[in-house]
Amino acid sequence: MNLNEVSVGQKIRQIREVIGLSRPKFAELLSVPPTTLKNYELGYREVGGAFLVAVASHPQLHQFTLWLLSDKIAPEVGQIGPEQYNK
Repeated sequence: MNLNEVSVGQKIRQIREVIGLSRPKFAELLSVPPTTLKNYELGYREVGGAFLVAVASHPQLHQFTLWLLSDKIAPEVGQIGPEQYNK
């Protein structure tokens, strides 16, 4: 892994912070325990496929899917990263 790469857990935290939710609220939004989310964000646990599907299919979060999985954005089709997010 390249040292400049950001983990999926770190990206999840960036998404949570940019949309302005606390860890408990974000966990509730995705129906996971807050401790699970914390473990993902801090890299203590690998992010599971079911969680990624939950992010990708959530109406408020699906816009981050491409960035989350590939580090790419495509604003023309509604796929953005945290830097492009407008509240």
